[in-house]
Amino acid sequence: GGVGLVAVQYAQRVGAVVYATAGSDEKRQYLRDLGVKHIASSRVGHEFEVDMNKFLGTQRLDVVLNSMSHDDYIRRSLCLVGKGGRFVEIGKHNVWTNDEVAKEFPDVNYSLLAIDHICEFQPDRYHE
Repeated sequence: GGVGLVAVQYAQRVGAVVYATAGSDEKRQYLRDLGVKHIASSRVGHEFEVDMNKFLGTQRLDVVLNSMSHDDYIRRSLCLVGKGGRFVEIGKHNVWTNDEVAKEFPDVNYSLLAIDHICEFQPDRYHE
């Protein structure tokens, strides 16, 4: 979606290696056209996990921006975050609490980010 595409562009601008997800061939191609080399499934959790582990090998991720909660994507993604890494949750449904993450993944910095709430209740941050 739109937030993900902005995140991809920002990550590329700061020189990060981008790992993205897409659910259709057309979206995968669009990401490839943007220069994204590592694209995993956003529909099938097991395929996502296999692909990401293949891409990463023994490395782990520094930052995850997540909005997917189906098919155990949150747990699967948290398993990919390295010690001291950051997991930013922008999803709305079936998200984990800070306590749940701390219990199972104590080395991950977890944040819930409600972008719509910020835009509505802190509009001065987004208007000139």
